[in-house]
Amino acid sequence: MPFRARPRSVSELSSVSTNHGGVAIAASRGVRLAAVNTGSRNSSFKHVCARVTSRDSSCVVLRIYRPGSGAADASFFTELSDLLDRLVTFVDPIMVVGDLNIRLDRPDDPHSRRLFELLATYDLSCRVSSATHDHGGLLDVVLMRSDAPLTSTVAVIDTGFADHRLLRWTCSLQRPPPVYASTTYRPWGRLDVDAFRLELQQSALCRGEVLPNDANALADLYSSELIAIVDRLLPLRTTTRRNRPSDPWFDDDCRSAKRRCRRLERRAQKSAAAHTGGNLSCALIAALLAAIAQPSGSL
Repeated sequence: MPFRARPRSVSELSSVSTNHGGVAIAASRGVRLAAVNTGSRNSSFKHVCARVTSRDSSCVVLRIYRPGSGAADASFFTELSDLLDRLVTFVDPIMVVGDLNIRLDRPDDPHSRRLFELLATYDLSCRVSSATHDHGGLLDVVLMRSDAPLTSTVAVIDTGFADHRLLRWTCSLQRPPPVYASTTYRPWGRLDVDAFRLELQQSALCRGEVLPNDANALADLYSSELIAIVDRLLPLRTTTRRNRPSDPWFDDDCRSAKRRCRRLERRAQKSAAAHTGGNLSCALIAALLAAIAQPSGSL
């Protein structure tokens, strides 16, 4: 079966001073690979990232290797956290696979405990449940989100020519069908205030007619007259939109900042003097989104 592998870049080759092995992502014919720029250069581990696409399905795979010649220090967890910050913004399913050289079968080990805590902030969990090395120990991982479409358990296979085991699993990457929702609304932004005032003055509420003495009847008249006016000025409209799930870190602060940015952009289109304010707001919202996506943020 033909395979294709992306050669490592110079930065990846020199990311670790001692050469303990390389990283690569290969695919069979019919599967497309596209390199994903993670925007980071790490000194504590090697990695390569790619988007794997087959027909109309795709996922993002991060292949990682941390040499076991030294203990996992603070720089490893910091660099791994920075890398995961970028990955969690993808809509496609995420898979982090490779050899971390941390004994995940020892939950009391401080490095294992710290790694589990870090992964939990990104809703990632290890799907391997047995030893992956000749001398025992769960060193190799398959990390996925809790909602990952894993269709089988991760098989740990002894190939006979390596001290690490081969991990094999299957996933259903078929994207769910789009969900559409219809919404009925009135374009209130197009309301002509003068026309509304004229319609109101000519309605039964303002013509000087005798109004009902009953409170319920008066409320019904008020409601019916106003609805009739807005029906003439602003007829109901129906639109159909595709539902798109929001990222969990996109909270109310992000939403309000985005609305402010869009409002200033619209104002900048009408006034050259407000253009600077619009650019500043866009820069602020970018910084806000980056800060909230950090593990120590609102998640």
